[in-house]
Amino acid sequence: MSPSLVFLCLVVVPLLALCLFLKWNPGASGEWTLHLLLKTRLDKNRFRILRDVMLPTDDGATTQIDHVVVSPGGVFVIETKTYGNNRSGSCWIFGSASDREWTASYPGGRKFRFQNPLRQNYKHVATLAECLGVPKEIFRSVVAFAGTAEFKTELPPEVMHFRDVPGYLLAHADDDLVKPEQVPEVAEAILSWQATLSSKRRAAHVANLRKSHPDKGYDRDRYRH
Repeated sequence: MSPSLVFLCLVVVPLLALCLFLKWNPGASGEWTLHLLLKTRLDKNRFRILRDVMLPTDDGATTQIDHVVVSPGGVFVIETKTYGNNRSGSCWIFGSASDREWTASYPGGRKFRFQNPLRQNYKHVATLAECLGVPKEIFRSVVAFAGTAEFKTELPPEVMHFRDVPGYLLAHADDDLVKPEQVPEVAEAILSWQATLSSKRRAAHVANLRKSHPDKGYDRDRYRH
C-alpha cells in the first residue's frame, strides 16, 4: 500500500468522519471542545477528568453525565449545553436558578424551551453521592454553555461559558474537599460503578434520551438556522 493511501486511510478519512459527526451532533461538539480544553488547561496530576459517565440510579434507570472532574477542590459535575453557531448568530439564554425551564431565543423570534440544567445536574450529583456513599458537600455542580450562547438574565456563578470552566475549577483547586491521595480512588470508584452497566443498558439509555428529548442536542435544524 502506498504512503499516500495509508495517510488517506489513517488520517483523512477519520478526520472527515469526525467532522461529519460533530456537524450533525452539535451537543457532542460542545462536549468534545470542553474536554480538549480541560485536558489542555488542567494538571493531570491534580485533576482526573472523566467524560461521558453513565451511572445506575436508585430507581433502576440510568443517568448520563457529560464530565466529572475529581480534584482536591471537590468533585465537579459538569453539564454541557450547546446553543447557536456562526450561521444561526447569537443565541440568548433566559432563566433563573428557580425556573423549571429556561429559554433559548434565536434571531427572527425562534424560541426553544429546555429543562433547567441546574435541576438536571442536581440528579447527577445525587446519583454520584449515592453510588460513592459520600456527602453531597464535596460535589460542585457546573453548567457550561458552548456555541454562541449569551446570558440575558442573572444566573448563578456555576453557570458559565465553556471557556471559563478551567479557570473556575482552578479557582477552587485548593478548597481541600478531597484529600489529594484520594483523588484517583474517587475517580476509579466512579468508573467501577459505570462498569456495572451492560452495553445493552447503555444503548437503551441513549435510545430513550433521543426519544424522550428530541431537542437535546439532536435537533439538527435548530442549529442550522
